[in-house]
Amino acid sequence: MLTSTKSGSRFRSLAVSFSVPVSLMVLLSLGVIIPIAALLLKSFLNPKGAFVWFDNFSRYVSEPGLSIAIWNSVSLSLIATLLTLFLAFPYAYALNRSRLPYKGLFKALILLPILAPSLLPAFGLVYLFGNQGLLKSWLFGSSIYGPIGIVIAHVFFALPHAILILSAGLASGDQRLYEAARALKSSAWRTFFQITLPACRYSLISAAAVVFVLVFTDFGIPTVIGGSTNVLATDIYKLVIGRFDFELGAVVGVLLLVPALIAYAVDTLARRTQRSTLTGRSVPLESDYVPARDIVLSVVVLLVAFAVLAVIGIAVFGSLVRFWPYNMSLGLHNYTKILFNPEELQTLINSLLLATAAAMVGTALVMTSGWLVARKVGEPKLNQVLHGFAMVPLAVPGLVLGLGYVFFFNNPSNPLHFLQATMALLVMCTIAHYYTVPHLMAVGALVRFDAELDLAGTALKSEPIQTARRIYLPILAPTLIDIAGYFFVNAMTTVSALIFLFTAENRVSAIAVINMTEGSRIGQATALAVLMMAVCVVVAGLQTLLRNYIIQKQTWRRRTV
Repeated sequence: MLTSTKSGSRFRSLAVSFSVPVSLMVLLSLGVIIPIAALLLKSFLNPKGAFVWFDNFSRYVSEPGLSIAIWNSVSLSLIATLLTLFLAFPYAYALNRSRLPYKGLFKALILLPILAPSLLPAFGLVYLFGNQGLLKSWLFGSSIYGPIGIVIAHVFFALPHAILILSAGLASGDQRLYEAARALKSSAWRTFFQITLPACRYSLISAAAVVFVLVFTDFGIPTVIGGSTNVLATDIYKLVIGRFDFELGAVVGVLLLVPALIAYAVDTLARRTQRSTLTGRSVPLESDYVPARDIVLSVVVLLVAFAVLAVIGIAVFGSLVRFWPYNMSLGLHNYTKILFNPEELQTLINSLLLATAAAMVGTALVMTSGWLVARKVGEPKLNQVLHGFAMVPLAVPGLVLGLGYVFFFNNPSNPLHFLQATMALLVMCTIAHYYTVPHLMAVGALVRFDAELDLAGTALKSEPIQTARRIYLPILAPTLIDIAGYFFVNAMTTVSALIFLFTAENRVSAIAVINMTEGSRIGQATALAVLMMAVCVVVAGLQTLLRNYIIQKQTWRRRTV
């Protein structure tokens, strides 16, 4: 009888360790891989479904107004990436390698654009430098509607992402290297170029890759402030929604996918060639006080933080103005038009439902895949394949993924066609789009724990699921809160992934902001964007409080004397 019980337990354990990763791979295939395959296939078909190979690509290039969008997208993305890194590196350096006062405050300020839709910086620039802007004369006759506005708004939008990535590379270092350089009387610049830069080379490459992809594939900013400047992100929308030319839309989707894949490949190669600069003998880095350096860095940080606050602040101010610039009286007129309009209020409720569902379901899926990969539960090769599947969304832009959903789920012969035009499909697309980063967060948190925890569970005859529930979940509670917050904020503010999937019943706030902008209701669009940012700020605050509360309640985290 005892042998039969052990055999049954072992069989259940094997069944779970096989079925769970396979199920996750099926979900990731349905959420990412198969829709992308459907988009690739569509680019080689004509409207009747016959193969025409590269005829659609030739047709796209032959249209002058469309082919120039490729040059605009590449050139403007490169300029925005270089400017972003030029501002982000000294800001991150000041936060991690200087005696800058109030570092926590400046770090919180620079993260504000992450909690807002990408459209909010564009609205702020319109109020500052638009045709009726407060500082219109500062552009010396140039227009903010076009390349200048696209680049500046994208710099504000991408700056926090670059600073976070660069901070990860600058936060740690080996004090012994700097002491050796000082003993050898190396100049500050030589030490910087020979020690600091090589140590954070991967962070620089990764930040450049992430910023380029964010800018290249962003849809919201060019829509608000792009004017007549064509870019690929707006062309794909015009082709699909305006001309119903799905074949050319698929071609643009492929073109958007190529730079993302290249950036992902460069990032992966840089990660493999990056050598470790920290060992068990490393001494934690201490920031020295260098008056000239710290003063210059403080000025840079103050200017950047002031610019971010100015852009967001003027957007908030503009949302309170009754009718810019003809009636500058302040009030909540734009907000009441949203909150007391059932249709517009419903978009905010839909966004909350989408973000909550994505946070709950996404966190559960990510925790499961991270646990299988990091703790090597079950078949190792199967888990490696699962990890590869989880990395795919990182290289897929939201616009491309959303259009792939249209081609795959809108097919009547598809058994999953019933998901088309439902909130469930929006949740699925959002989780799939943002899956990679939370998965890596879970893997990074789980891989730190020693294998003795698993051995202890085995010795106590505890199945892997019980070990995960009793040991890993309490330890990982703060990380799970961070993952849920990541899903919530991104689901609340995303535009590109859902622009092709919404209907009148499940339209979310980010899409409503686009619709209001197209209808020249800038005040209401800004007010709704500010409301979305306010929700994200409140959630981020609650996330921090809950995380700190759990850490305080878990007394085993504190050292005893």
